[in-house]
Amino acid sequence: METAENKKLRVALIMLSFMLGGIVINFVPALIAKLNGLWIYLDSIGTIACSAFGFTFPAVIVGFLANVAGSFTDPLKIYFGLINIFIAIIFAFFVRRGVLKSIWKTILLTLCLSLVCGTASAVVTWFLNGGDFGNAATTGLAETLFETGVFERFICLLLSSLIIEIVDKLVSVGVALLIYKVLPSKYKEAVVEVFSLKKRFGKEKYARKVSLLTKLAVIVIVSDILLGAIASFIGYYIYDGVAIRNYTEKCRGATESAVLLLDPDKVDDYLANGREEPGYSEVEKKLFGVKNAFPQIEYLYAYRIEEDGCHVVFDLSTEDLEGEAPGTVIPFDESFEELVPTLLSGGEIDPIITNDTYGYLLTVYVPVRDDAGKCVCYMAADIKMDEIITDEVIFLIKLLMLFFSVSVVVLTIITELVERDIIFHINSMAKVANEFAFDIDRGSTESLSGIRDLNITSGDEAEQLYQSLLKMAEDSVQYIEDLKHQAEVISRMRESIIMDFAELVEARDKCTGDHVKKTSYYSAIIAEEMKKEGKYPDVITDEFIAGLKRSAPMHDIGKIKISDVILNKPGRLTDDEFSVMKTHTAEGEEILKTFNTFAQDSEYLTLAVEVAAYHHEWWNGRGYPYGKAGEEIPLSARIMAVADVFDALISRRSYKDPFTFDKAVEIIKEESGTHFDPSVVEAFLVLAEGLRPHD
Repeated sequence: METAENKKLRVALIMLSFMLGGIVINFVPALIAKLNGLWIYLDSIGTIACSAFGFTFPAVIVGFLANVAGSFTDPLKIYFGLINIFIAIIFAFFVRRGVLKSIWKTILLTLCLSLVCGTASAVVTWFLNGGDFGNAATTGLAETLFETGVFERFICLLLSSLIIEIVDKLVSVGVALLIYKVLPSKYKEAVVEVFSLKKRFGKEKYARKVSLLTKLAVIVIVSDILLGAIASFIGYYIYDGVAIRNYTEKCRGATESAVLLLDPDKVDDYLANGREEPGYSEVEKKLFGVKNAFPQIEYLYAYRIEEDGCHVVFDLSTEDLEGEAPGTVIPFDESFEELVPTLLSGGEIDPIITNDTYGYLLTVYVPVRDDAGKCVCYMAADIKMDEIITDEVIFLIKLLMLFFSVSVVVLTIITELVERDIIFHINSMAKVANEFAFDIDRGSTESLSGIRDLNITSGDEAEQLYQSLLKMAEDSVQYIEDLKHQAEVISRMRESIIMDFAELVEARDKCTGDHVKKTSYYSAIIAEEMKKEGKYPDVITDEFIAGLKRSAPMHDIGKIKISDVILNKPGRLTDDEFSVMKTHTAEGEEILKTFNTFAQDSEYLTLAVEVAAYHHEWWNGRGYPYGKAGEEIPLSARIMAVADVFDALISRRSYKDPFTFDKAVEIIKEESGTHFDPSVVEAFLVLAEGLRPHD
């Protein structure tokens, strides 16, 4: 038999091999496609193959880790992990609902996934590459579409992404399902056994509004969203400061490099003669070299600050804007008015961010001083804030994609662990406790064994709860067993008392002898014959026959209230005396009902009440005490009537001699349909020859 340690090792190996296989199936085809320049990804085959089993947990892990592995060859791959996770969740969800049973539903699901994933992939690619195609598989097709001049760049990227995703997902789903199909059945069964927690206990329906797992998932998801929002805000805030500092340093590096190229003593000549001044063009050319060395720099220029504005010393042209000629005076922008006094005095100013004539810019001013330390002009560099914002947006997208990818993986792992270590144990205990509550009366040992079989050894509160449940169940079973034992003793005592009481009553009748024993025997064999003949199958069971045999001796218990004078009177009774004698049926009914009220096992006493009350009723309704007819009379009393009359006919009484056996049988036969139930008489007649006394 497999030990607990071996079982855990086997489960771990199956889990590891299953998920590692999925990662390899994701990674290898994707690497081959990339190395061969194919226009498809093939990076979700393993994810879909794992999802084909219908289990979310392993598929999500495979989808994410495969992208982590792919990031070693393509750093941006890790940011697309969320898309692969989405594929795992959605595909597994629909697999559990039987989508794979229909090829058309499978194709429709694949197309829908392709549209969603293609759109998401295009958006992420566009932002991660700063509004460009990047170097993804879509690049070749996107560039081809863009060269037609029909669509904008993003539309080209979107269309190419959708086309490639459709082809990729159709191929991937086909290959994944083929892999699933060719897997050995034994391995599939092992995987299902490992990942399916419902295999042993099934899906139980309980009267609950929301499951504990759902509540936990909601709490984790809400917490994750809040944490994600907070983390993103903090990350963006920190990155914004870092980005500003980094770009400020780039600006400062460019300006300080440019300052080294500028001769302070030549500034006045540059302003006076402009480009005609010898050496001006050479300096300008070198300044262009500095600008090109810092590709983030949008504008590089040198201004002398005067009361009337900024006097241009150098102003390098850009692709979009021609630089101002030397000596040109540029008015101060409003955002500079507070800085003008410092600039006029040749002081240093901190980097500034403005949004004025030349756009939204980060600017660094560095003073150019002569040998005497006087500021002759300022060298300045501008970086468009759009560059910084684009970097920040890319950072935020990467942060969110990575954060939520990891969050979904963590949520999946937490959910799996909670379901295995908490929810599964609680559901298991709820199921066996429910079975215990309903089955304990039928078999306490079997009910208790179901709880013992759980054998929860998690070492936490779940185990404590299980031990408490087991102890309570064991105590309950022991208590019920004790009660059953006591009840059996009391039942035997009660039955003995009643039987003694019945025999005491019969003993008062000097002529009845062993009437109670014989009628009990006759009633039982008649009932057995009727069962054999298939009559009243819903009523005549083994339990009914046993109960009738036990209750028959009490049919005349009401005679305890009949006077000895009447009970043992020789000769026929007068009408008044017979009226008193007839009351023994109702009296017996009341006596036995009293016993039945205090009895726990009252099934046979119910039959005793019936035979005592109705054994003198006639099939045609002319009997007593209630004048019931036909099947209004309980079957037990109809059987008892034949047994009672037959024994009375062949027995000696104080008022008559016994009839012969044949005469008694003939009387029973003649009164079939009047006094007696014909079906009971038929069974009696079958048994009659066997009842004949032997000399």
